[in-house]
Amino acid sequence: MCGRCFVLLFVLLSTPVFAAPWTAYVFSVEDGNTVTVSKSPDAQKADHVLRFYGVTAPTLRQPCGKEALAFLHQVLPKGTSVGVDVISEEKDGPMRALVQLRGDTVNYQMVTQGLAWVNRQECKAVFCRRWYIQEHQAVQERRGIWRLNIGTPPWQWGNR
Repeated sequence: MCGRCFVLLFVLLSTPVFAAPWTAYVFSVEDGNTVTVSKSPDAQKADHVLRFYGVTAPTLRQPCGKEALAFLHQVLPKGTSVGVDVISEEKDGPMRALVQLRGDTVNYQMVTQGLAWVNRQECKAVFCRRWYIQEHQAVQERRGIWRLNIGTPPWQWGNR
């Protein structure tokens, strides 16, 4: 195999594969990382659990966890129509997704508000570079979690 072909194949295989985006309706906000959605605005139960791809918000027991939850309740009230771009799906688990709202991702909005870290182990797509820039801006402006001088991301905190 030629060198360029091998590099191209490697890039294609290591880049997240995006399924066709679809429309869903917010059923409930579970925490700063998770929402449940339904396929119908009048649904009596949720059809899917979505975890925000590429970011990690504090849990409810961690500093700013309740603030992250309140922000999501504000921007994603029950019945809100969202676009869903599934990045990965665990067997019998939540879908890792980009949740689109009014032309931007809620994932990105969480970072710009200082209510989530960019998960460097997961967020490898080209658009993540924009998220890193916004995270740095949130740090400089001491928004959300960054006003607390806590440099440890939530995935390293454990269950406090």
